[in-house]
Amino acid sequence: MQLLFLIIKRIELVDDIMQALAQVGVRGGTVIDSLGMAKSISSMDNLPTISALRAILNGVDPSQKGKLLLIAVPEDQVKIARDAIIEVTGDLDTPNAGVLFGVPITFAEGIG
Repeated sequence: MQLLFLIIKRIELVDDIMQALAQVGVRGGTVIDSLGMAKSISSMDNLPTISALRAILNGVDPSQKGKLLLIAVPEDQVKIARDAIIEVTGDLDTPNAGVLFGVPITFAEGIG
């Protein structure tokens, strides 16, 4: 079993991603609001390079948040789930498209 993590800024795609996963038989998942590092450090004053970072971040909407999707899937559904996600998001190698990765689950309770 693996836990898939999808970090995405395009929050308008979340419902479509969850629907695509359901259509291929992937059940369950959690969606959490997320905040990227760039937004988080943009309001800090105690970093030596903050003025340079603020210049880089100028023009970025400070209220922009992303989503973190957590989806636990059996090994035989990992490729199916990945393909369903990519079908909705497009190529994740495109800048700012998102990040998708999986980690092994060594044990799980309450997944049924």
